[in-house]
Amino acid sequence: MLPEAMKKILFFALNSSWSQSNLALKYMRQMIRGMDYELCEHSATLSEPFTHVIADIYALKPDVICLSAYIWNRVNLQRLARELGKVLPDAVIVVGGPEAYAFEEIESCIIIKGAGEAAFYGLAESGFDPSFELTDIRHIPLSGIPFAYEEADLAELEDHLIYYECYRGCPYRCVYCLSATDERKELRFDISKPEEKERLIAELDALTALKPRTLKFIDRSFNIHKELAHLIWDYAIKSDARFDFHFEIYPDLLSDDDIALLAQAPANRIRFEIGIQSVNEEVLARSGRKSDWQKSRHYLNELRVKTKVRIHADLLVGLPGEDFDSIIHSLNELCRTRPAAVQLGMLKILPDTPMKEIAKERGYLWLDDPPYQILRSDALSYDEICYLDDLAHLLSLYWNKEEFAELWDGLLDEHSATEILETLMQLHKEQNRPYHSVSRMRREENMQEAKSRLRALGKASNILVD
Repeated sequence: MLPEAMKKILFFALNSSWSQSNLALKYMRQMIRGMDYELCEHSATLSEPFTHVIADIYALKPDVICLSAYIWNRVNLQRLARELGKVLPDAVIVVGGPEAYAFEEIESCIIIKGAGEAAFYGLAESGFDPSFELTDIRHIPLSGIPFAYEEADLAELEDHLIYYECYRGCPYRCVYCLSATDERKELRFDISKPEEKERLIAELDALTALKPRTLKFIDRSFNIHKELAHLIWDYAIKSDARFDFHFEIYPDLLSDDDIALLAQAPANRIRFEIGIQSVNEEVLARSGRKSDWQKSRHYLNELRVKTKVRIHADLLVGLPGEDFDSIIHSLNELCRTRPAAVQLGMLKILPDTPMKEIAKERGYLWLDDPPYQILRSDALSYDEICYLDDLAHLLSLYWNKEEFAELWDGLLDEHSATEILETLMQLHKEQNRPYHSVSRMRREENMQEAKSRLRALGKASNILVD
C-alpha cells in the first residue's frame, strides 16, 4: 500500500535548448505508468531564469521530483535540487544519469546509478522510500523496457529532437567514452523473428507520428548490426517523413552494400555522425580505438559522391600523445573529404572512463566541473589548445553553416584547410571581431578576402620559385 503523501510524480527535464528532449525520463514515466500515481511532466532550458524554474516546479506541488543529470545540466540541477529542498522540504528528489553521483551530498536526493529502469520501478513500488535498497534490483534488458513515447507526446515533441535506441553497449573500448566499460550487448529487437521486426516498424511508425525535427538514434556505432541498420535505413529511405534520421556510425564498418542502399536516400533524410577522432593510427591505438584512415577516407568520399547523406565528422583534441602537428594533419586530411560539418572537439575527461586515470598518469590538466574539458594534455600546451579551439569556432562559423561550398572547394584545391582557417583568423584579429555572431554578409566578405590573400600568397611563392 502506497503512503497517502506519495501521489504526484514530476518528471522534470532541464534541457540545453528548447528543441531538445529527454529520453531517460520518458522511460521512467512508462515504467510506472500503471501504478497508482499522478504523473506529470515539465521541462525548462538552461537559458530560463532560475527563479522562474523553481516557481514553475513549486506550483505543481510534486511529492517526488525526478531529474536526469548530464554534463551540460548537472551544475544547474545541483543548485536546483538544493533550492527545491527549501521550498518543497517534504519532496523526494530522485536523480539518475551519468552525473548522478555528484548529488550524493544532497540529503533529499535518492541516487540511481547506471541503467535506471528497474531501479526506478522498484523504488516506485516501495513508495519512494529513501531506505529502499537499489542494489538488489534485477536488471531489465533493453528488450524488456516499454516503448518510451505515447501519442499524447505530440503536443510536447513536435519539431523537437527525439531520441531512440535499438542497442545498449559497444564492442569498442575508446578510453574517453562512457561506453568504454559497458559490458552490455542488449538488442531491443531480434529481427530474425517476424513479430520482432513488426514491433520495430510499429515503434518507428509511432516515432514518425510525433513529427520530430530530427529522430536521433543514440546507439553507439549504430552500424555494428548491419542487418538491423539496413532495415532502419530502408525504412527511412522509403518514409515520407519531413524530418531527418540521425545515426552515429563507425567508419571502418562501412562497405559497398551500405553505399548502394544509402544512394537511394533523398536529400535531408539521413544524417551520419562519424567519429574519426584522429588519422594517426598510433594515437588511436593508445586511445583504445582501432581505425584505418585509408578505408575511412575512401568511404567518406563514397558517401559524398554517391549519396545525399549529410556527414558530420568529428576529431578530438587531446588524445594521449597526440601533438599539435598531428592534429593539424588530421584536420587537413579530414577536410579534404569535404564532409558537410567538421567538429574539432576538445577532449573531456569524463568520470567513470579509463581516460581519467590515463590523464592523471600523463599529467593532464582539466576543468574540475562539467564539461571537464582539458586545459593541457601530455603533448599539448594550453596555448596550443586555445589556438585549436579558435580553429574549431572558425569551422563552425565558416564551414558548418554550408554557405560557401563552392568557395571552399576552390580554395581546398590549392590550399590546406588550416591555411584557409588561419587566414580567416587573421582577418578576425584585424577586424577585432569574435568568432561568433557575425552576419552572413560579413562572413562572405571575409571568405572572398581570404581567397584574395591566399591567391596573392600563391603568386608571390611562384615568383620566388621562378
